[in-house]
Amino acid sequence: MSDTTPGATGPQDPGASAGEDTAPGASPDPHEGVEPGAIEGQGEDAGGARGWSRPRPTPEQLRADATEFLERIDRQREIVRLLGLGLSPEQAAERTGVELRVARGVRQWLERGDEVRPVTPEELGWRRAVGQISTEEMMERLRTWPYTFGRIRGYDFWERGSWDDVDSLHTWYFLSDEEYHELRVIADSMPHPPDDPMPWDKKHQQQQKQQQS
Repeated sequence: MSDTTPGATGPQDPGASAGEDTAPGASPDPHEGVEPGAIEGQGEDAGGARGWSRPRPTPEQLRADATEFLERIDRQREIVRLLGLGLSPEQAAERTGVELRVARGVRQWLERGDEVRPVTPEELGWRRAVGQISTEEMMERLRTWPYTFGRIRGYDFWERGSWDDVDSLHTWYFLSDEEYHELRVIADSMPHPPDDPMPWDKKHQQQQKQQQS
């Protein structure tokens, strides 16, 4: 597995459909951006356990999902390698079996100086699910991950952090409750950025400043 420096997932390419058309830095997880509680009946109870009714997937189902996600990641990393050897996007697309626009998109990201498919906490969970790394290796790396934390920006935009990957792994059963809670204790001790103030908060702050002036 690539030893790429941990990094946050990138945005999706505007206008691209889900799947292989996703921008090179974006997570291929179709559940990305679905926060616990965003689905009716989903969330956590007071003890942090899942409080929703989605059936627990079998290990085979988890392995199949993880395999699909990892294949997309590995294909795009292979495109990076082929482009680095001097192959054209057309040649890289032919060798990896992707559409030409995907290979061209990877080249564009490289030309901008962006990192393509940096390792994420989600990837570690998926690689454990398919047996490519052990639980011990996954947990050791997740315990020492330099987490960033999502926050509300503007009015209704959620700016993701790398901790959102851990939430996603737990929500979709790639992490057990015990594993998640151990990591959550570590994450709770880290600094969290403040949310942007809501419009009504800004109005209140302006009123306070006017009263003080």
